[in-house]
Amino acid sequence: MEDKIRVFVLAGGKGERLFPFSSVIPKCLIPVAGKPCVRWIVEDAIQQGFNDIVLCINKKDESNFRYEFRDLDVKFSVNCEPTGTVDELLCAQGQGLITDTFILRYGDDLTDVSFNDMVSFHKAKKAVATLPFTMGLQLPVGILKISKNGAVQGFIEKPTLEKPSWIGVAVFEPKVMKYFEPGKDIASNVIPRLLSAKERVYSFATQNHWYDVGNLEHWRRADEYFSEKIRQNGLS
Repeated sequence: MEDKIRVFVLAGGKGERLFPFSSVIPKCLIPVAGKPCVRWIVEDAIQQGFNDIVLCINKKDESNFRYEFRDLDVKFSVNCEPTGTVDELLCAQGQGLITDTFILRYGDDLTDVSFNDMVSFHKAKKAVATLPFTMGLQLPVGILKISKNGAVQGFIEKPTLEKPSWIGVAVFEPKVMKYFEPGKDIASNVIPRLLSAKERVYSFATQNHWYDVGNLEHWRRADEYFSEKIRQNGLS
């Protein structure tokens, strides 16, 4: 099954939340525990047996990505400029790379989700889209409890959000591409359009760690987590 599933890694964002670091190095190549973030993602896919990988990148960063992955057999879909997550996949579609069920991964989201379990679930549900989620995401801000007259009645520093949080991974059927509009975003535009159209969209529960490395605080947590993982497992 996995040999037929292509993995698209979106690595062409502007990296505005990590500025000024992303002005020096592409966001997805920023190191986590000494290894570029997107390298963790690609190696994880390969270790799970998913070897057909497409990196969706920007033209200005192409040489950096090709150099980083010079030792691996990955494909590249090169967009002229960062114009949004939808355009990254539209560019790949224009090159004839989207022909069957595929996996989407954001290049700055680190997680240990099982691709095989996710795809099996997706197929069993006959889904058009499957969205893995995790619970217990820690918010990066303090939350106030405020009375009607504006008095602060309580304060919780960086509470845990007990709601399903999407982890930047998905399984899609090619059919979803008809909901893609240039300049739009997958999370804020495509997924709501799928739901409005009553398409078969399913959630897939995972309890694994998840870090949005595009967020500086999450990057620090990811760096600590993966550094410890290396120490415990002797990884390199």
